[in-house]
Formats: sequence, C-alpha cells, structure tokens
Amino acid sequence: MPEIPPEQSHWLKDHSLCIFATGRKDGSPQQSYIGYQFDGSQFLLGGGSTSFKMKNLVRQPRCSLSITDGRGYVVIYGRAELVSDAAEMEKLQARFGPRAAPPRPAGAPAASAPPPRPMGARVNILFTPEKIIANRMTG
Repeated sequence: MPEIPPEQSHWLKDHSLCIFATGRKDGSPQQSYIGYQFDGSQFLLGGGSTSFKMKNLVRQPRCSLSITDGRGYVVIYGRAELVSDAAEMEKLQARFGPRAAPPRPAGAPAASAPPPRPMGARVNILFTPEKIIANRMTG
C-alpha cells in the first residue's frame, strides 16, 4: 500500500463522492457515481449485493476510483475486498465514522427523503490503494 502524502490525504477527506470503476465480464468498464469514506489509508464504499459493481468485484477485485473538483483530480487504482458479515460491517463503520449526508449545492433547500427502494442486502467495499495519480489539487 503506497504512502498517501498529507496534501492528498487532506483533499480526499474533504471530498465524499467518486466515480468507482470495475471491470465487466466482457472487459469493458462499469462506472458508478457513489459516496465514499476515507480514513487516511483505505476507502469504504458500499452498495447492494446484487448490483453490477458487486458482481464485477466478485469476479475481479481490481478497480479504481476518481475524485474530481474543477480541474483538480485524484485517480486511485487498487483492490477491493467485499465485506458482507454484519459484525464486520459494524467494525468498519466504527473505524471510518458516521456517514455524512450527500453534498448539496450552497443554499439548496433540504430535500425530503426519497421513497425507499428495494435494494436487497448491503455489502461494504474496503478499497486498498496500490497506485495514486494526482494533479491540480490546489486549483
């Protein structure tokens, strides 16, 4: 696992949404726009157990995520570990802290909660970086 420089670590903690990319069975990319949590060395993401990204990760744990802000970006390549055990998921959430609400545009009124949708069982994705590319994080 590469050492993440303090400037990059701080930038990653200040953001919470990413493009998460996995590989489909035919080799083409599958991208998902999802929230993440970062503890300084690993990322915690999640989703439904029957989603395409979970099926892709079961077959191939190599994946990447990209966080952008204007012209600044951090792209991280690594491996995912799927965690579905409830006790282990609780430990991960305690380690990463409470999930923040999704970001909202400045001055936007709070939205009412969307109606629940059937998602099936939830799975955590513990993402471990192997290679990091960053540029223009200061503007």
